[in-house]
Amino acid sequence: MRKNRFNQRDSSKYLRKSKSLQIKQQGLEKSNLIVFGLKNLDRSQGQNFEDWEINTLLSKALERISGLCSLTLQQAISSQIIKIYGKEIPPKSDFYLPIHLSEDTEWASIRIQGKERIIGFIEQGFIFQIVFLDKKHLFYPSKKKHT
Repeated sequence: MRKNRFNQRDSSKYLRKSKSLQIKQQGLEKSNLIVFGLKNLDRSQGQNFEDWEINTLLSKALERISGLCSLTLQQAISSQIIKIYGKEIPPKSDFYLPIHLSEDTEWASIRIQGKERIIGFIEQGFIFQIVFLDKKHLFYPSKKKHT
């Protein structure tokens, strides 16, 4: 009798339901919050994580990234945390195009504080691929204001 009880179990009771299906049934839209990638990090230009850690910038950068993970790209741009630069590295930049990236890369930056920036590009509309750490604002140098 005991063996029959196990044979009678219905396997459909154990299937997991998709969370995205639940979102669609409730009439909600799934938003693409910003996520980050490091596969394109160029360690030959700018600074490395160790340098940013010594200068107490790494923790500030991680705090900024943590906050951005709860925003969409449009929210981050309108909050002036992320800035889209365009497809060309400026002529007066201290940086050059890494060989593993194409020339039509659309550059963007994340403002950490003061001059400090994280430089990268947006992939698939919500993935910020980090390419450079720029603590002196030398990727896209600008003239000093109010001096």
